[in-house]
Amino acid sequence: MRVKICGLTRQEDAEWALECGADALGFIFQPESKRFVGGTDAEDIPSRLGPFTVCVAVFGLVPPGVTLPSRFGAIQGENAVSAQGVTRIEAIRIQGNQKPNLEVKADAILLDAYDPNAYGGTGKTIDWNLAAEIVRKSRLPVILAGGLTPENVGEAIRIVRPYAVDVCSGVEASFGIKDKMKVRDFVQAAKSVL
Repeated sequence: MRVKICGLTRQEDAEWALECGADALGFIFQPESKRFVGGTDAEDIPSRLGPFTVCVAVFGLVPPGVTLPSRFGAIQGENAVSAQGVTRIEAIRIQGNQKPNLEVKADAILLDAYDPNAYGGTGKTIDWNLAAEIVRKSRLPVILAGGLTPENVGEAIRIVRPYAVDVCSGVEASFGIKDKMKVRDFVQAAKSVL
């Protein structure tokens, strides 16, 4: 199972996530987010990581014509299809048992819980049975997000069978600050599911 640790704001947390076995790291570029790193020193964290690190620039709504800082190989958010030259992860926020349009021109889709006040990192889960149905029907790899924690990620993976899982608030000590033991436990729990 592939794991993305999202909402990183500190170098030490990014390095720890990699040491624990994370496959990708997410950095928030949506200005309204409490985990926003755009225009700060934290934006430079990827340049201080190893050359094979997968860094994802995360937006709520991807602005048209956005240019990513160097070392970001992927972009995630609603309207990710507008980005060029990088891996595009289209974020789909699920409200209730709505069945989303899966005909998007992206490289992968990310399923997250809908919240009218935030694009992600809310700790809300989605219907895992609906997510499993989406995985079966999607022609694209599906990344599961939304309310995942070290305690529930194993069950979520067994039910949904996603390509990858994504966690933000479920491994935090406070907004943008990761809890080392939660990060370690989450990665171990996700990667131990057969």
